[in-house]
Amino acid sequence: MHRSVVVFSLALAATGQQLPLPISSAPPFVGVFVGPPAEDGAIHVRGERYKLHLDGAGAAFQPLFGPRAPRDFPLRFVLAGLQAGELTVPLAAPSRWRGEGARFACERGPVTEWWHVAAGAAQQYFTIQQPAAAGALTLRIAVDGDLLVDGDGPGVQFRAPGLGSVHYSDAVVIDARGRRLALPVEVQQGGLSITVPAAFTAACAWPLVVDPLLTTLAIDTTISDVQDAKVACDPTSGNWLVVAEEHLSATDVDIVCHRYDNSAVPQLLGTTYADNSPSRSNNPDVGIVAATQQFVIAWHNASAGRFDWRVLHATTAALGTTIAISQGIGADLANRPRIGSALTGDRFLLVMFRRNSTGTDVLANWSRTTGTNFGSLFVGPLLAPSQGTMAPGDVSTLAQATDKWVVVWRECTAPGCATQLVRMQAISAAAIAGTLQAEPTVTLATGSFADEPAIAGSGGSLLAVWRQAGLGSSDLFGVPISSSGGPFLPQGAPQNLTTQEPGTVIVREQRQPTVSHDGVRFVYGYLEDDGTDILQPHAATVFVNGSSIAWHEGHLPLSSVPGRMCHTLDLAHGAGATLGHHQAVWQQDSLAFTGDVRGAVIDARKDGPTSVVTQTGCGLPSEATIGITGTPALGRTFTVALGNLTGFPFLLVGPENISALPGCGGCLSGVDLSAMVAYGTASLTVPVPADPTLLQFRLAFQGLLLQAGGCPATLAGFPFALSDTLTIQVL
Repeated sequence: MHRSVVVFSLALAATGQQLPLPISSAPPFVGVFVGPPAEDGAIHVRGERYKLHLDGAGAAFQPLFGPRAPRDFPLRFVLAGLQAGELTVPLAAPSRWRGEGARFACERGPVTEWWHVAAGAAQQYFTIQQPAAAGALTLRIAVDGDLLVDGDGPGVQFRAPGLGSVHYSDAVVIDARGRRLALPVEVQQGGLSITVPAAFTAACAWPLVVDPLLTTLAIDTTISDVQDAKVACDPTSGNWLVVAEEHLSATDVDIVCHRYDNSAVPQLLGTTYADNSPSRSNNPDVGIVAATQQFVIAWHNASAGRFDWRVLHATTAALGTTIAISQGIGADLANRPRIGSALTGDRFLLVMFRRNSTGTDVLANWSRTTGTNFGSLFVGPLLAPSQGTMAPGDVSTLAQATDKWVVVWRECTAPGCATQLVRMQAISAAAIAGTLQAEPTVTLATGSFADEPAIAGSGGSLLAVWRQAGLGSSDLFGVPISSSGGPFLPQGAPQNLTTQEPGTVIVREQRQPTVSHDGVRFVYGYLEDDGTDILQPHAATVFVNGSSIAWHEGHLPLSSVPGRMCHTLDLAHGAGATLGHHQAVWQQDSLAFTGDVRGAVIDARKDGPTSVVTQTGCGLPSEATIGITGTPALGRTFTVALGNLTGFPFLLVGPENISALPGCGGCLSGVDLSAMVAYGTASLTVPVPADPTLLQFRLAFQGLLLQAGGCPATLAGFPFALSDTLTIQVL
């Protein structure tokens, strides 16, 4: 297996350590991110050290003091009044905010409030039309927040002791002819005031612009802590999407999305936020609807007590509207969504593992990416607290319209988890919209379990894996699942993967399993204790045939940074342009003890040399060459080509059989003459079907040229020369 480790530094807290392998890193965003307006017109902006929320109540500037901040400290600024001489100028009710690039405006009659956003700061300014009365002009800005106010200047400081501060700078007034005058910002009861002297207004050209600047000064230089990453791949473009929690404070968690291309070292295409509101958004997941090339991102909105989801196009930055579902589930962080991807059709399965004070359940919802809801179905039992609990699990992928998603979960059938089960249920979407159907619930294993079980596969071939605790350690177990025209059922008894996997150290614990499937091989990953209580990511590749699980490679370390604790490993497979590629992402603690998201690209269909050349050639005046491009692996294409041609070429293809030819001196035949096929060409391109029965299949290629060479005409009726023999082995 070829592994290319790629670092996705989704957290700005860098480790500072140089890695020996290529890295591709980026901060959580580049410049400024502006989300699409919400249904109520609210606009959410993210800068490097702040968030800005513009809505009907005004503007809320939220400084980012770092993930260790106990909560958010937003400052709400509302234009409260305008005084011209002795006249109080009436203000209109706020209009909806309108965007003009990096500027946003709210009309208040004679005053327009503006915000200009940049990476490092946000600038609030006001455009003021000439009032009816002459004299000094005073703007009053109401400020609501619980930061300590320090007006000693220059400007005004809003302080959070031990965390940092927000600096509201002194202002500048500029008239229509460009005349400028610096203005102090004064602290008054309930807010701020900015006064333009009468001497300036008497000679100015209207309108006037008054503009202070807001910046955040933080003691903790760590902007955010990125955790719990998930990954999916678009099979058409090969682009990957990594989604994760971005912790800005103890109460503010966003869902950040990084889109990467399909190169061997994935390059960042762009960053967006599925959610950058002030809510606490947790437990993201991502899937793909291949027919529309849309990623589906879902998360638990703990602040609102519901699940949210939206789509992001795989090749653009186009975000869909946020869809809210399953209201009233509460803030319990055990609430987790999982996306059942679809390789056909435009619908997906949203599986919601739900917990609140009334009990736990699993609800599956069948939806179109446009937001149309076709119906819901409860998966497995509904358990009251006295009956036990259902822990989150996983869901497979839909490959054909007639296939099924399979959901797995962990179930405690009594309070305190005295008895535990790993369970599964197949869910199908009937042809009639709005109908979901379920097969009977099946128990995969009974025992002492931990972590979330995982499942992958599409169509009729799946693999479920879970962690089972033993005496002194915990191992990974798994079982193939398939259907032969009937219900989906486990194929044979569960198998201990840890004890069978090549290269493992049996006494070390393996945790948090995850699995992906590329149509041929399954890759399962896990975090393994390195013997010092540090968890490191590893992976293994297996073939499944009925109840048989056979290893291609095992115990492959994914991280190149030893000694760092890792968490929340996730895997996804590529297709199309990245056929056979899998991507692993995980959270890895940095030196600042915040989570960085890192990843590894795994080429599961290549392992070392796939071809050999045997010296069989001869020829005059010179010998023809033979070579290969591409990889003779399942689902791949390779080309064999002859070079240095001095006569008419043929390519001989067949089983390898090195044998002497009578009368040809040093010339040897490399292909079994009784079973060969001859092609009158100098190159041949061969697509390898994604058929596991072809694994280890060997095939020989040799060039024959009609020319004077080492073999006389008496042997075949014409003189000819031979190239060396190229033998491939399918992997």
